[in-house]
Amino acid sequence: MVDVSKTQHFLKKYRLAIVSALVFALALFAVISFTGNEPAETVIESYSSIAAAPESLAPETLVSENGDIQGYGLYVDGDFLAAVGNKEIADSALELVLEARVAALQIDPSAENSFNNNIELVSGDYSPEAFVESAELLAMLGKNGNTVSSYISDYNGKLLSTKLSVRSVTTHKETVTLEYTTKTVYTDSLRDGVKKVVSKGYNGEGEETYQLISLDGVFSEKATLDVEVTVAPSHEVVRVGTSSNGKDVASLAKFEKPYDGIITSYVGPRWGRTHNGLDIVADGRGCKGDPVYAAADGVVVRADWYGGYGNCVIIDHGDGIQTLYAHFSKITVKEGDVVKVGDEVGKIGSTGNSTGPHLHFEVHVDGEIVNPLIFVDYE
Repeated sequence: MVDVSKTQHFLKKYRLAIVSALVFALALFAVISFTGNEPAETVIESYSSIAAAPESLAPETLVSENGDIQGYGLYVDGDFLAAVGNKEIADSALELVLEARVAALQIDPSAENSFNNNIELVSGDYSPEAFVESAELLAMLGKNGNTVSSYISDYNGKLLSTKLSVRSVTTHKETVTLEYTTKTVYTDSLRDGVKKVVSKGYNGEGEETYQLISLDGVFSEKATLDVEVTVAPSHEVVRVGTSSNGKDVASLAKFEKPYDGIITSYVGPRWGRTHNGLDIVADGRGCKGDPVYAAADGVVVRADWYGGYGNCVIIDHGDGIQTLYAHFSKITVKEGDVVKVGDEVGKIGSTGNSTGPHLHFEVHVDGEIVNPLIFVDYE
């Protein structure tokens, strides 16, 4: 007895080849009947233009000499599944399967969801039996009715080792702490192993933009996209001693001139109050904008506006010794900078309580004002 279901399956699977053969026979008969000895290439052209095709194929679809049909091959991670007559069939099927998988895995549909597979549609010639319609392609991609699976098969019904996986991406923003860093300055002005915090560090704050990535609904990784600094951290500076005996003030007394000019005012009483430093100007010329240099190695602990001092820089040199430079028109260092003797720290100006462009220079030892001429030779 003939198995009707098997016959129907055979006719459905090979309908294109059977119809193509019949059409070819009819076309060949017509050519022989009406054209006699027409050249062979004309016969092939006529055959190609009228060849039968599945519903998904456009009327102008070409069929090659060996019977292959022009279409698009669907590949998943390099595995060939089937051919379709136009891209819309594959795109629609993939979209429906993705939606079904997202729902089945209870993934947020508002996330950026896509298949975590290399999916390609390659234009080319494919055998007639490889072509499928929408319903067949959906089944091959794992969607059967209301159920969906990650397993896929090819047009022959062979289950492939490749599985469809859903990649989900969500973007978030969060306030984060920006931790400060510590700069260590080694100096022989302190005893070996002694540490002194010159400039205390403070954490900053920023807004981090990041993505959370999941595969099939399971968290996979976090990827930071950007961090916008809202409050910059303040770096901490620590001096570490390297001297076995340490040094006293007298051994540190040789500083370089911060500006090579003449002194117009010294430490002591002036205008009914105490003047705490040296006022230095150029010898015989204007000095506005001239560079001022660090008198010794150290760390900048202040570089901003400081009351009557105007634009001011303070440098810590260890053992409680600091130098102060005031009335700058421009500051050229910043807090936390490590400077060497002779490095520029600012430009002479007349900011703050000042009667004209000059450098005001002070020396402090353990917070007390001392005469800078103990350290700097202006004779």
